[in-house]
Amino acid sequence: DAVCLKGIPMILCSPMSFAVLCCILWLAAPAFLRSEFKVAYVTERSVYMCTCAQDLTFCEKMNSSEFSNCKDQSSVLHRAESPSPVHKKNLTVWYSSPLNVPLLLNNSEVQHLSLIQCKPAAEQPVPFEYFTVQRLETLTVTYPFWKPGQSYKIIIGKDRDAPYHEEARIAVIHTSVLTGKTELKSYTVQTNVDRSGMMSFPNIFMSRNGLSEMSRIFFTFLY
Repeated sequence: DAVCLKGIPMILCSPMSFAVLCCILWLAAPAFLRSEFKVAYVTERSVYMCTCAQDLTFCEKMNSSEFSNCKDQSSVLHRAESPSPVHKKNLTVWYSSPLNVPLLLNNSEVQHLSLIQCKPAAEQPVPFEYFTVQRLETLTVTYPFWKPGQSYKIIIGKDRDAPYHEEARIAVIHTSVLTGKTELKSYTVQTNVDRSGMMSFPNIFMSRNGLSEMSRIFFTFLY
């Protein structure tokens, strides 16, 4: 249990308030001392992108009025065909809505991605079979409610010994990964991309903006 000191308001003793305090301290620290922990909180009706002082190990409801360094990204829920606004080196996604995670992440660019399902989701069909993440190097998936204490981590392209600094890569993540009902598996293939962005796989098209000019690209399918 948390121990509160005399003279400190009781509100600061809750986990959520502790997270708020961490973010305030992060904002007050010099830039060179800041360690950026970026978290996206995805619910049925909203998406917030926040930056905090440290890696938080719990899922809490995040309120933009309490987190002064949060940005409302809920507009992505209404623009399925628009490019993803997400371009991060490290990103943790806390989600209660598997339906909306693909809307945030499809065609995003993230090197190290962690997906954490914060509560069981209602049974409903997901309108997308998969979503794509460019330049992904590692994927970690955790289901605290389905499989407590377990997480899955995959190094993208490890099965093909694909060097990160030399080859363009795209991860194709099946939406079943978001529900916690299957074990995480992957396989990697190499393909070519023509000038228009068309690839060897039907129904997969991606703009080449921001990707390597190399015609050879590694695809990792996660399911």
